[in-house]
Amino acid sequence: MHLTESKQILRSTYLFKDLNDIHLDLVLMICEEMNVVAGQEIFHLDEEGDALYIIARGDVEILLDPPDKPPLRLSVLGPGQIFGETVLLEEGHRSASARCLHDGTLLRIPGKRLARLAEDYPEIGFRIMRRMAAELMNKLREANQNIRRLVEGRNG
Repeated sequence: MHLTESKQILRSTYLFKDLNDIHLDLVLMICEEMNVVAGQEIFHLDEEGDALYIIARGDVEILLDPPDKPPLRLSVLGPGQIFGETVLLEEGHRSASARCLHDGTLLRIPGKRLARLAEDYPEIGFRIMRRMAAELMNKLREANQNIRRLVEGRNG
């Protein structure tokens, strides 16, 4: 993938859309391009998280797949969307699995590299963390609505 295309993908994501061209170039320097094939697992529930991912091409499904139970699809993400971003907030284990639905390309950003970039350039860190907080609130709101629908369906 050409650098101009990668930069355009970064610019189109909610996490990096507040960054100027120089800041985007700095983020681009720590990105790793990753070609994936349909069915490929990107990470698994409970694995240690070490990176966030941006979908450049293709689709990725986010799953809960506990042992001895069928997987439950939580969402399907497409180009320009980010997943695995909680690794920026805490070092820990993945709360879900991610698997490619179709062949595609991802931009992988190692969490430690992005944290170092945010420390070296506090303006970048502030803008990214502000966006991340807003996105995580949206995800929490959506999860609460889904739980409410489940509970209402059981009680109705």
